[in-house]
Amino acid sequence: MSSPLDLFERFEQSARASSWIGEWESPPLRGEEILARIRRCAARLAAEGVARGARVLLGEMPELSRVVGLLAVWSLDAVALPAEAGISRAEAGNLCRELAPRCMLTDVAGCWRAQRVDSDAGAAQPPPGTALIKLTSGSTGRVKGIAVGAAHLLADGQQIVEGMGIRQDDVNLGVIPLAHSYGLGNLMMPLVLQGTPLLLLGEAHPTILARALSRPEPCVFPGVPALYDLLLQLPEAGVAPGGLRLCLSAGAPLRPTTARAFRQRTGLPIRAFYGASECGGISYDASPSGAMAESEGCVGTPLPRVEVRLEGGERRVQIRSAAVAFGYHPSGRTAGEGEFIDGWFKTGDIGRFDEAGGLHLSGRIGALINVAGRKVNPREVEAALLSMPEIGDAAVLGVPDAARGEALVACLVSRERLSRETVLSRLRAELAEHKLPRRLIFLPEIPRNARGKIDRRALLDASRSSDPTDTGS
Repeated sequence: MSSPLDLFERFEQSARASSWIGEWESPPLRGEEILARIRRCAARLAAEGVARGARVLLGEMPELSRVVGLLAVWSLDAVALPAEAGISRAEAGNLCRELAPRCMLTDVAGCWRAQRVDSDAGAAQPPPGTALIKLTSGSTGRVKGIAVGAAHLLADGQQIVEGMGIRQDDVNLGVIPLAHSYGLGNLMMPLVLQGTPLLLLGEAHPTILARALSRPEPCVFPGVPALYDLLLQLPEAGVAPGGLRLCLSAGAPLRPTTARAFRQRTGLPIRAFYGASECGGISYDASPSGAMAESEGCVGTPLPRVEVRLEGGERRVQIRSAAVAFGYHPSGRTAGEGEFIDGWFKTGDIGRFDEAGGLHLSGRIGALINVAGRKVNPREVEAALLSMPEIGDAAVLGVPDAARGEALVACLVSRERLSRETVLSRLRAELAEHKLPRRLIFLPEIPRNARGKIDRRALLDASRSSDPTDTGS
């Protein structure tokens, strides 16, 4: 059985051969420099009693330190719990109470600190071979722990590298957070497996991002839809791809209009990618033209050695591969809508296959809105809204309604002035009456999280605080 130490040893081989890690406009760290930093960090952890099987919460730190900290934990054969950037003390305290780490590691202003945590000595232990506990809020808003083994991470990384053709000499441009499953699979694991260099860009400033994408050496850019929308706001010459050869989009639905506009401007397709924290990468647009992302909801075809099936009349997406995690930790928690059954992971997504084998996502089980006993898929309403050229972004949610159980509220970002009557008139030509929003809220932008997913909680707050008579007209 693979252990966390195996991950570090794989990286150690790569680092001595060719790997480097850098930050924007700073000298990169190579080979022995990286390993020396890892050893210093590991020594601090060992001094606090971190040894084989211990859990370490990676708290506030820059992304470069997160790479070093993660590898330092693995070098001690210990288990990493990488928290999101910007975690508060209260949030860190909650994580410590629920997941019982041995200590918390932080790096503030270049100073490592390993702080021992008084946690429950009788807390449940993750399965043998666990290298990482992924932290994800899921659909319920409550943090879930997902126990992921070293073997799962290695399998996921290999499926991604092979399926996407990521090479040892590519430069991976890091904007997506390393604490998230997307960053772990597409930035961290190519570094571990084959030494693919990692250039960390920090904040997603559009000008810096455009300069990075215009570098002359072969580059891979794992992005989210919001980043491509930012780039498209720059002048025509903003992105002049030199060595850029692969652009990915995951974490949230990519609008076909964004994919087409980016291809027209740069000559490069955005290739859709779909994955889940519980099972890693699932599917990817490997078509010769990369045009699958320009078809509504299409997320490509399954990655190598990933089996996808659709279950039941609702066509729920299920996954089987060597990357499917052990399960939720502590074991037995029913967190969110996902479910582990006999080697399969049952997602909360609804899908269909097209004639070319492309997987199309059409919504989530838990996201269906019950309007007077009739189920409405918010994605369908959002697609109808986004087909209007005056609407730049849209999100639809359900709110409690005394008469209907739930009512639809549409939050819109309009490029031009629109009236409620105009929007509803156009929607009536596309949708049944019960699918029409009861309220329209015009916003400067749709709030999204670091992964580009819509922040539903912020939208609910906006729906409560907005003037119900405000229709943007």
